[in-house]
This record gives sequence, C-alpha cells and structure tokens, in this order.
Amino acid sequence: MPTLLDIILLLLLMAYAATQIGVLAVWGIHTYYVRRGMPGLLAERWSFLDIWVGFHLALLFTFVSLVAVGAVAGFLLAFFAPQKVHMLQQAFFTLNRNTPFVWAVLLPLLLMQNAAFVAVAIWYVLGKYRLSTGDVGLSWDWQAVRKGVLWGGLAFLITPLVELLSLGVLRLVLGASAFQRLMDWEKQTVALDAFLESLQPGAIALAFVLVVAVAAPIGEELFFRGFVFNVLRNRLHFTSAVWLSAALFALLHASVKNFLPILVIGVLLARLYARTGSLWSSVVMHGTFNFLSALATIVLGGR
Repeated sequence: MPTLLDIILLLLLMAYAATQIGVLAVWGIHTYYVRRGMPGLLAERWSFLDIWVGFHLALLFTFVSLVAVGAVAGFLLAFFAPQKVHMLQQAFFTLNRNTPFVWAVLLPLLLMQNAAFVAVAIWYVLGKYRLSTGDVGLSWDWQAVRKGVLWGGLAFLITPLVELLSLGVLRLVLGASAFQRLMDWEKQTVALDAFLESLQPGAIALAFVLVVAVAAPIGEELFFRGFVFNVLRNRLHFTSAVWLSAALFALLHASVKNFLPILVIGVLLARLYARTGSLWSSVVMHGTFNFLSALATIVLGGR
C-alpha cells in the first residue's frame, strides 16, 4: 500500500509534468498570435505568465544542459577510458561522490543553470520591460555590499535552528518511517549535502565553493529578486511578493528537508534587496551564506 510520502511524490511529479505541458501550450499559443500580428499571451508588462514561462525556460535549459554534459562526459569516458565508465555510474548512485568524474559534470551544469537564469532575467528585464541596470539595482553600492555580508552571516547562524524546526515538523507529520525514507531519498538524489560531505579539501572543493559562492548568487539573484520579485511587487502586495518569490526560490532547490530554511533565506534576500534598492546586497548576502554553508559542510563532513 502506498505511503503518504509515495503519494506526495507522485502528486509532485504529476503537477510538474502538467506545468511543463502548460508552459509549452502557452508558448505555442503566444507564438501563434505573434506571427499573425496580434499581441500574444506574453505581451502584458509585469505578467505572472512571464514568471511561469521564464522559470520553466531556465529549468528546460538546465535539463538540456544536463543531458548534453552527461552525454559528452559519457562519450569521452567511453572513448578514452572505457574501463572507468562504471566508476561514474557508481559514483552517482552511492554516497561516495568524491570523484573527478562527478564534479566534471556537476560544476559545468551549475554554471550553465545560472547562465540560464541570467539570460532569462536579462531578456525580460532589459529586453521586454526596457529597464536599465540601475532600475533593478545593479549599480555598485559599497554600503549595500557591507549589509549583504552582515545579513549573510546572520542567515548562516539562524539557518540551523530553522532546519531543526523543519525536520521536527516533517517527522511529526510523516511519521518516523516515512521521514527516514525521505531523508534517504534526498541523500541519493537531489541534496547536495552528500556531495559536500564527501569532499576533501583540495582543488575540486575550492572550485565548487567558488561556484556556489559567486556564480550561483549572481544567477539566482538576477532571476529571483531582479526579475521574479520585481514582477510580483508590481502586481501584488509587498509582503505577498516577498513570500511568493521566496517560495519559488525554495522550490528551485528541490529539497523537502531544506524547503523551510531556504524559504526563510529567500524572504531575507527579498527584504534586503527592497530595503537597499541594490541587487548587489542580495548577491553578496547569498554568496556569503553559500560560502559559509559550503565551507562548514565540507569541514564537518570530513570529520
């Protein structure tokens, strides 16, 4: 008999599939209208559809990138070192992922995902909305940067408490057995914790820390605060825009265990951006938090 966790996962997969079909349908109808000289479904300024389509375009680009990078990595291994192909397969499906093969795929994928976020955000904000970089807060501001460092450090300190609360609620709702299955499933699939914990200090660890502390904050902040939050702020009450943009930000990370902590981080990022008017404040806060979190996970995981 299926458990509550099985039902939840099935519903999530069905919802995601329906959403992807919906995005393709909207894009197709929009293209049909535009080719006939009509405004189209995506012509409205500050449209919720912009967020929906933009978010899934970025995800689609990420998926295509994953397939492409995996195919290239597999081809190179099969051609130059066929005896090591099984090592790559084992590395992805065990907790011991501290291997150059995995990181040779994961790091480019993370970079391309954030490149997709940057591209989508720029297309909408600078292209469709005709805003300047200053309008979205990309003018450099040292005071905002200092606030970003401070808020990032504070977020790093409060996140463990939020995570403990989140885990307690999940265990209470799902029950001990389903909760443990969920934790095991996340370790084997979406969570980066297992990757980080298996890392040893060295070039690979340094490369990953640089990606999550520099590339990821730039891409995600341009998309979620510079684009998504600004669209929502022009259509909804400020508080609703903050929480909804944070929820989308948390959903991106595809982690049930970390949803609440990431939601809180998203709220803080949006509020800091709104308070300072500088996107660099949220980029620096995000980067500071990611840097401290990755460093702590690597150090503690190596013990």
